[in-house]
Amino acid sequence: ASLVGQGCPRPGLAKATFGTGGMLDQCTGPGQRPSRAGQGTNGTFPIVAFRVGGTATWGVEAVMLSAGACVEWLRDDLGILTTSEESAIVAAQCETTGDVWFVPALLGMGTPVWDFGARGTLVGLTRGSGRPELVRAVLEGVAHRGADLVEAAEADSGLPIDALRVDGGMSDNEVFVTALADAIGRPVEVSPVLEATTLGAGLLAGLAIGTYGSEDDIAETFSPRRTIEPRNDDVARSHARERWLAARSKGEATIPE
Repeated sequence: ASLVGQGCPRPGLAKATFGTGGMLDQCTGPGQRPSRAGQGTNGTFPIVAFRVGGTATWGVEAVMLSAGACVEWLRDDLGILTTSEESAIVAAQCETTGDVWFVPALLGMGTPVWDFGARGTLVGLTRGSGRPELVRAVLEGVAHRGADLVEAAEADSGLPIDALRVDGGMSDNEVFVTALADAIGRPVEVSPVLEATTLGAGLLAGLAIGTYGSEDDIAETFSPRRTIEPRNDDVARSHARERWLAARSKGEATIPE
């Protein structure tokens, strides 16, 4: 429903919802049934995005098990934050993490590795690492997991994601959505509705009763609240992804299967 609520009924269009966890869905189109019912090579799963007049439109789904839950951990368990919203304010007090990396695997790791023995990992700490660096590292870690999902969806669907539309509580966090744009290397379009799932259910109902004539009419309803362009070049992004993947590997299989 969030996929529809963010105007993504056409092949290649994709959205990510960042709440307690994270879900990225990409539309792959109507008609031809996927060749597989289970997990793809890159850890996504085929889904029925919606069905109109008996014709299914398909998609792929990539899953992040811990997203906003990591900010809640900083707030509720470590006492580093008073509110979740404060994470953006604190993270903005530093320009970089100082090469500190956080792997958000508090509940294991979903796409692409599906490793329930993975655990949250924090690497690169120095005596100069403070509260702002830690909070920024958590937000940037969730952003890099978002990049993992984008790369997995593109690889399994064979369709490029030119821009990523986002909703959910974390889409209101300026530091996070900027870090996400940097990590994926393409624009991030923020939904005008924080919880686009409800909107999508309404749009599908409108399609069913004729308020909207086609899926294209629904696609035209989306207008992002704002668009964030990536700030880094390909070289800087590639270096950051290498550092991230090295950190992620340290968290994998902490507990053997």
